[in-house]
Amino acid sequence: MSSPTAELKKILAAIDSRDEKTFAALVDLKPLMDVGYDEATDVLAENCAKFHELYPKDLFFKFGARILRFYNEKFRGVHLGLINKIIAAYFDGSFRDAKSFSATPIKFLAAELKNLLDAVHADFGEEKISGDSATLAVKMVGDNSEYGKMIDSLNFVLEFVKVDNEAKTLGDKISGKSDSTSGSWRLVKIKNVEELVEPILDIAETYWPSSWDLGIKL
Repeated sequence: MSSPTAELKKILAAIDSRDEKTFAALVDLKPLMDVGYDEATDVLAENCAKFHELYPKDLFFKFGARILRFYNEKFRGVHLGLINKIIAAYFDGSFRDAKSFSATPIKFLAAELKNLLDAVHADFGEEKISGDSATLAVKMVGDNSEYGKMIDSLNFVLEFVKVDNEAKTLGDKISGKSDSTSGSWRLVKIKNVEELVEPILDIAETYWPSSWDLGIKL
């Protein structure tokens, strides 16, 4: 049986080669994003006052935790839809047609995603397997480029679930991959969202210019 580490290497290879079918077979993206979004919203709301002090020009934190939660819930579909469209533009290669953010926002952000991915590498850490679930520690480390220095290093703890031969995942069915290529572990969750919110928020506050209009039409 393959290991979560081996499956993550396949996932990273699929991302690097923009092999969307293999990626979909190995990553249960919807629950990963849904749970991550909700957990991140909780962290942002619980630390709203702190983040307002750190980033006083960011209106997102100005009106308090209750408004922040209301906003994130109201626009949940828009935000997750934006992420999905950026991922799709990366995999289908349309990021190559990116112009300015205002002219082609989705393609522009997908091109920036490509730049970020090119600037990091993964260091694999401890793997823990318990029955049909497993966790894997991974450090994403930036290189000496502008994008790599911005990322610096981020520590992820990823959760995988075992995929048996008789209960194939939706991603496997869509991709038509055999058991030997789809693997025996499927990535379903980022376990340490709470630890990642603050460093990723700091990156976003540095990266996202105030001149970029957040009202992206999907």
